[in-house]
Amino acid sequence: MKFDDLAIPIEGMRLAFAGPLVRPHSCSRPPPRDSDRPRACAPGPRAPRRRRGDARGFTLLELLAVVILIGILAAAASPSFVSGMRDRRVNRTAMEISGIYRLARYQAIGRGTAVLVRWTASTGELQVRQALVQDAAGSLISRSCLSVADWMDPAETEPVTMLRTAGIELAAVELRDPTAPDGVVRDNADVCFTPRGRTFVRYDPGAGLAPLLGALRVNVTNTRTGLLRSVFVPPNGVARLGL
Repeated sequence: MKFDDLAIPIEGMRLAFAGPLVRPHSCSRPPPRDSDRPRACAPGPRAPRRRRGDARGFTLLELLAVVILIGILAAAASPSFVSGMRDRRVNRTAMEISGIYRLARYQAIGRGTAVLVRWTASTGELQVRQALVQDAAGSLISRSCLSVADWMDPAETEPVTMLRTAGIELAAVELRDPTAPDGVVRDNADVCFTPRGRTFVRYDPGAGLAPLLGALRVNVTNTRTGLLRSVFVPPNGVARLGL
């Protein structure tokens, strides 16, 4: 048999065994052996990106609405904020007054000489002065509240510090004595602390000092909101701020 005679049967067998055209798999990896496992396929086509001209921004009406809303909220909150600021000024003033009386007492005990706090309602001042220590025959003699004739005399006393309450906005300060039921408002008051921790008081600068009986009170009131803070000075001289 010649080779040319076999060409036709071989060509027929090749066409018989040829199957349909197989398309390549869309996955980048060959399919796994286990048919139940998912195949890692290549990601699908991405969505087209928006052009810069298609991006939507805020309109002028939307911006105006936001600005108006912020303005309304600020206007509603401003009265509360202002009232809170004024109340804080009153609280700070009451704390400073309490600190003045505490400082005078500690100064008297620590230095060993009498210290006086003078309240003058007409000027709104709390002035602290301490008695000078006497040097008699080479020995230092401490002064008591009753041994000082004139507390404004530089030869007998010297200034320590001063607190002015007249310039504080919306803060009304008044001093009341311990008389029942609510005390009498005093225009002048001298509170003197001795080195031994005793407390004396007088409401007339020309009168004599007497032991403090009961708690002297200094009221600080917010004239706009009515907030009241009180400073109490008891007979032991340890001033405290009322709650």
